[in-house]
Amino acid sequence: MSEETNIVLAKRHGVNRKTIAKWKAREFIFDERMGPKKARSSLLTLEDEAIILAYRWRTRLALDDAHLRLKRLMPNLSRSTLYRCLKRRGLSRIGPTATCPPLTTAALRGPYSFEITAHEVAFRDPNDSLGVLYSVFLAVEEITKHVYAEVASATPEKAAAFLVNLVAQSPEKIIAVSTEMHSAFTDWRAGFNEDMASVGPHPFAVACRAHGIAHIRSTPPHAKPQKIRPRGVEIR
Repeated sequence: MSEETNIVLAKRHGVNRKTIAKWKAREFIFDERMGPKKARSSLLTLEDEAIILAYRWRTRLALDDAHLRLKRLMPNLSRSTLYRCLKRRGLSRIGPTATCPPLTTAALRGPYSFEITAHEVAFRDPNDSLGVLYSVFLAVEEITKHVYAEVASATPEKAAAFLVNLVAQSPEKIIAVSTEMHSAFTDWRAGFNEDMASVGPHPFAVACRAHGIAHIRSTPPHAKPQKIRPRGVEIR
């Protein structure tokens, strides 16, 4: 580093002395990234982003299909805001997308069957080993792919409350829900093809019985989706 004063160097290179002071204070020789140091949306909360990422990760729908369905949950969500969120988090390109059936009158009329999953979405900051972790309940209707979601801890009581809220916001009758074998949804008392809502005192089973909803186990797809590597995000 030059021992000459900032004023002398500024005159020699035809720049302001503050520019010389700024570069002397840096430990590197390349320009800093423009814009905010921690890029995030001014229109979406981190909870909103967690729901969006969980939905994209789970359904693998194309951008327009995902936007159309997420707008029911987030009425002010624009296509550009959704795209910027997915791009910022590394999920704008996910390889082959899932085929989404058209929203026909018959499909919208119901009755509905939802697959409910519990996800953990962790936003990782390179300078923060802890990051921010959100638990997301995600309910996706099997035909229309409409979504209802909440950020809540994955406990049996929260899962039961989520189901009650799902029923309350659904415009049509829900006849069945399918879930993975997760402690928030079942205590494993039912057989593989048995209605899990008809057995046991589990809070989620009680909520299903109260609303006349059959509860079955979801089966994982045979074909594993292409590996996706979001930036600074972990989704489970």
